Amino acid sequence: MTALLKYEFLSLFSEETPMFNNVSQVFGLSFGVSASLFAADFSMAADLPWHKSAPMEYVRVCDDFGAGFFYLPGTETCLKVGGLALTEMRLFDPSYSIGGNGFYGNGVARPVGGYLPSPSQYTNARSRDAYGFAILGRVELDARSKTEWGTVRAFMRVDAYYGSSQGAASGGLAQAPNTWNGSAGTSAPRETTTVNKAFIQFAGLTAGRAQSFFDFYADAYNFGSIRGSNATVALLAYTATLPDGWSTSISLEDQPSRRAAIGSTIAGYQAQPAGVRVPDIVGSFRLDRNWGAFQVSAAAHQVRASLFPSSALAIPPASYAFPSLTANEYGFAVQGGLMINADQIAAGDKFWLQGAYEKGAFSYIAGNNFSYSYGAVSQNRYMGSGISAMDNSVGWNPEVNSDCVFTGSGSCERQWGWAFVGAYKHYWIPSLSSSLFTSYLETHYSANALNGLGGAVGVANAKETRVGTNLIWTPLRGFDIGGEFAYINLTQTRPAGLASDTALVAAGLPAFKPSVNTYETRIRVQRAF
Repeated sequence: MTALLKYEFLSLFSEETPMFNNVSQVFGLSFGVSASLFAADFSMAADLPWHKSAPMEYVRVCDDFGAGFFYLPGTETCLKVGGLALTEMRLFDPSYSIGGNGFYGNGVARPVGGYLPSPSQYTNARSRDAYGFAILGRVELDARSKTEWGTVRAFMRVDAYYGSSQGAASGGLAQAPNTWNGSAGTSAPRETTTVNKAFIQFAGLTAGRAQSFFDFYADAYNFGSIRGSNATVALLAYTATLPDGWSTSISLEDQPSRRAAIGSTIAGYQAQPAGVRVPDIVGSFRLDRNWGAFQVSAAAHQVRASLFPSSALAIPPASYAFPSLTANEYGFAVQGGLMINADQIAAGDKFWLQGAYEKGAFSYIAGNNFSYSYGAVSQNRYMGSGISAMDNSVGWNPEVNSDCVFTGSGSCERQWGWAFVGAYKHYWIPSLSSSLFTSYLETHYSANALNGLGGAVGVANAKETRVGTNLIWTPLRGFDIGGEFAYINLTQTRPAGLASDTALVAAGLPAFKPSVNTYETRIRVQRAF
């Protein structure tokens, strides 16, 4: 058989057979050769391993958890992929800045005639930009699976930021501040990436990094931050669902995410938060109905503090860090919130009211704990101090708010304060909406802390008002173009031990201003998907 095939193949191309003279003959012979070869080698092919191709599995839509979910091929897990691209231009009125956090309630002795801020604590207005950009890129993954015990959910949100000029140091989107002496230089652009959320939920359990169970409004409508608690924390929580729309939660939350500063009015001694021993304990009780929602929440917050000689905190330290005084206290916070659906005015309208009181737990009224000023993005330990008293550090800036202040009384005396938040969102037409929002905050310290008992510059009580409005056009679902205008007023008491206005002006500094106003505008374009 092999010899015959070889002869037929060679004869096809011999001189006696004109090449391709007869196409049908060539085709027929070729088919015959192929068939003969197949017949000759069939027995050997039968002995070779044979694999069947796996059937192609197409992506299937998952309707169990709402729009946008699909089944991961080969599994019963449903996944939703989302994200956000945001560009924001911020405009400010540039101003000088005096950093009171360097001497208000910071253990700095007041000399005869009063304390004069040092050159490093003053920034001139000319070095400050009047606008800046802030860019946010976000990726979200939401994976859910059904089990006989309920749904298992894993959620992750990763944010990447870029900020220039004042956008690199003005809160809201959490860019890091300068890490160099910027008293006479402009702001450097900043880039950073954060794990905004990463948690698992199952059968009422929530574990991971998530929104605090204390929070309610949490900057729902405003571009820039306002007061009230808006904290992302590591937590371990359980939520029980009750009849008629009621639910209750208990949560153990990471104390460092709520940690505020500790003050000192003892000259030559500075205070620091001590190591944590107990997480914050948060409980909430909530009602969700067609008309809206109502929530009450409370928190217990451990305040452990140590007082050191300033030499122990110098860089490099000049003495060992042996505490001269210690404190072990507990702070607390309570809050009530109400949200009303106002669909009778326009579809989608909502009205929010929220009020909170705290003692020794400033974070629970402080605002966004991701803010640039004291947040994790700048690797500052005081995430619980939230947003700065004045965006862009305008004018005279008070101390970083503290949970307690060491005074000459020998104890760390707790601060107390309260905050009110109100917001309303109205849809003029389905694609055009406006929001009006406000927050009011007061912080109060003991008489010993205000008077600087202990020989150092004292602290200041403060009252802060924030009011803003925005207008947003949504030509396509998830695509927004909008602008926002905000007004901020800070009124503070004059810190005991500060030099007189005459001495300040003689040194070339501005006189102390107990009340400062600032205005800012934000233009935002964003696409969520």
